[in-house]
Amino acid sequence: MNTLSSFAPVTCPVCNSLCSDPPLYSYSVSEAAAYFCPVSRNSDRHRRFKACIHKLWQGEDCTIRRCKECGFSFGYPFVGGDEEFYSILHEQKDYPSWRWDYDIAIREALTWFSGGNILEIGAGKGAFLTHLGKEWKCYAMEGSESTREPLEAAGIQVFRDFSEVALSEAGNFQVIALFQVLEHIAEFHAVLAQCYQLLCPDGRLFITVPDGDAMIRQTKITGCPDMPPNHINKWTPESLSRALRTAGFSPEKVIFEPASWQNFKTSLYLKVISDASKPRSLAAQVYRIPNKRLRAPLLASLGLPALLSMFPYLRQLGQGGTLAMVGVRS
Repeated sequence: MNTLSSFAPVTCPVCNSLCSDPPLYSYSVSEAAAYFCPVSRNSDRHRRFKACIHKLWQGEDCTIRRCKECGFSFGYPFVGGDEEFYSILHEQKDYPSWRWDYDIAIREALTWFSGGNILEIGAGKGAFLTHLGKEWKCYAMEGSESTREPLEAAGIQVFRDFSEVALSEAGNFQVIALFQVLEHIAEFHAVLAQCYQLLCPDGRLFITVPDGDAMIRQTKITGCPDMPPNHINKWTPESLSRALRTAGFSPEKVIFEPASWQNFKTSLYLKVISDASKPRSLAAQVYRIPNKRLRAPLLASLGLPALLSMFPYLRQLGQGGTLAMVGVRS
């Protein structure tokens, strides 16, 4: 692996400033594949992750660079996961049923209107849209066939991508929501520009993303990285505001996720995941157990030693890791 001081300057994707500082981190293809699926968990899936990530990076490693001007951090090569990558990832990871983001979206975006058209980009299985009342006509954009089917069954009109949104839809949406999506997309400028075209005047674009500074804190405390190519962007309030302004939006205040017991449990889980990437660790041995009903409680039992190892950071374990922002279309 290259040393962190031997990399050439690169241009910030948000503000075009030159990022000449050494990378924050450097990851090899093998490290990334072990993070997403340790070989002890599933050797075939690990192999497929490794081949897919190598193809995306067109090489053996990826660095995380940070812009001093706007605070944006990003993977380099600057490429996110493709459909193959996420199809493998979703073999072992499900969508959440409800989360903090949804409550904030209702308060900060939907309550400005008595109803109308709403588009959720990256809607998953539709936990948010299916919760809304009849005053909202719901649309979704979802690239996965396995998730498009249940969305359509729930009466939601689904687009595969922006090319499927008819030109007649321009200006017809009151709200567009991106819940934990923009951190995955290298072509975020194009996505934000498309959203601007689809929203009506005074329409509201609601965005939540992992807080970039919180993700760096997560790596320090748990040893579990915010790994590319899954998260290719690490957003800060300043960098997200700049990206919204570039697309024509007026950004509103940033809202940070509060501390919670769920975040505390997630920190313990991330520490176990980090340990599992080490082949000789106890967590890696537990992941070798094929029976999920037996494996799950054994993994949970590793929470106590994980807590003890992170005890100096106890007050930080429950801190929120997400930020929300609304962009208003002029």
